[in-house]
Formats: sequence, C-alpha cells, structure tokens
Amino acid sequence: MTGTARAWTGSLHQTFRLLPSPSSSLEVFLTSDGRTPQQVLSALPYDVARSQTGGTGTGLPDTKRYRDPRAVYQTVGLIYEDVSGIVRVTELGIATLRWLNILSAKNVVVLGRHAAYALAACQLRNPTKSGSGYDPTVKAFPFTYIWRAMLALDDRITSDELNRALFYAIDEPSLQDAIERIAAHRADRMAGALQPEVLDGPRKNDRIVPWISLASFGYALIQDKRESDGVHYRIRPQARRLLQEASQIKHRHREFADTAAYVRHISASAFLPKDVR
Repeated sequence: MTGTARAWTGSLHQTFRLLPSPSSSLEVFLTSDGRTPQQVLSALPYDVARSQTGGTGTGLPDTKRYRDPRAVYQTVGLIYEDVSGIVRVTELGIATLRWLNILSAKNVVVLGRHAAYALAACQLRNPTKSGSGYDPTVKAFPFTYIWRAMLALDDRITSDELNRALFYAIDEPSLQDAIERIAAHRADRMAGALQPEVLDGPRKNDRIVPWISLASFGYALIQDKRESDGVHYRIRPQARRLLQEASQIKHRHREFADTAAYVRHISASAFLPKDVR
C-alpha cells in the first residue's frame, strides 16, 4: 500500500552500531539464515522484565525485540524474510558477519566501501513496512542525501539540521533547498532559514538517530556526535573519499515486487568481490 508522507518519518525504533562495538542483536541476526522469526527471537538477548509474561521468568521476549532490529537490518540490506517467513542473510550480511569482531576505525574502509555502495541504492519509498508509507512522488535516496549534505556542509550535520531541513528532501530539488537552508542558518541563525521540525515530541531524538546510524553503517562511516563535540555528526576522515565516490552513484528509482526483492537489490549493489563475501 502506498502512503501519503512527504517528509521522512521516524518509523524505525532502533539504531544500528558496528563501532566501537556491534549492537547486541546483530550477530544473532547475521547467524540466523534459515531460522524462523520465533527461533531468532528466542536467541536474542533480553531482560526478563520485558518478557511477554511481565517478568515472571517463564516468557519469551516481546516480539518487538525481533521486529524492531529486523526492520533496521533489512533497511541496509543485511537480512530479509522469504515468502515462507524464513530469515535469510544476504551476501552483504555474510560479509558484515565476517568483519564483525575485527572491524575498527583503521580498517573500516575495506568493508565500508561496499557498504556505501549498497546504502547508495536504498530508497526512502520502498516495499518495507517503514518505507511503504510515502507518497508516490517521493523519489529520495536518503543515505546518499545525508552524505551529499554533509560533504557540502563541512563534513558535518546536526540533529536539528536533519530534522528541520534534510528530512524535507524528497527529490533532488528539495535536497538542494535543504542544503542551502542549512548553510544560510549557519551563516545567520536569526534568518529563519530552517523549517518546522518534521519529528517532534519528547522522544524525537530516538526517531532521528536511527537515520544517521544507518547512513553511517553503524557509525563505521560517520562518527557519532559523542565522538566529536556532542553536537555534530562528522564524516570519518578515512571514509570521506569513499563517501564522495558512493554519493555520485546515480540509481534509477525503482518499484519492487516485495521486500525480499528490494533487500536483495541493496545487497547486490555492494559489488562484493569473492574474497570479501
């Protein structure tokens, strides 16, 4: 079903991290090829207090603890569910698993290059649950848009700039408008260049952060703002050249039959050589 949203939504509820250490659920998902969602759920770390039985110690984790990370990992092309509901790990997911325990800021460009190629193929409007709520006129490539904005703006961006400018970018003209608005705001904060918040409310930051965690491939390509000044997300110096290259890839916005086809397309776009798969 096609929706009506004409700005980026906050439908993803979890972040994704590789550096400085991987998200606790990541290895479980990347080693779950051929498993059912229930089997993956049973293998996930969880707090008894969050179980379906209300903390008696006899229940399974709440199913959201499967659905939320699944949505994140399929968004960046690592896993999907096939037509029978079985979890499948893509070639990009397999490559990520192999690097999981040795990835560092020093060697990140090896896997990061292929991850960036894959992320460049990601569309804002797509068949996933989080991507199906957009208006048919939305033809944005969100992670490429984040990179291009950062590259044009001194390699950095803030949550406020994302929320009040870039999250309005649904096509090429609106991306350029967002970049110009951010630049104008930095030059004169009283000029009113930024627009109203797209995501608001007391937990808005929890809805903003997933976007940057995905665009950074788990903070492998972009630094968490806690690594810099606490305000700006910054492109890692060693990743700048590969993001410049990946951000120039021109993908045609496509329609996909289902989520599986879309996720396989993202993984295939990584162009993984045999020695990295």
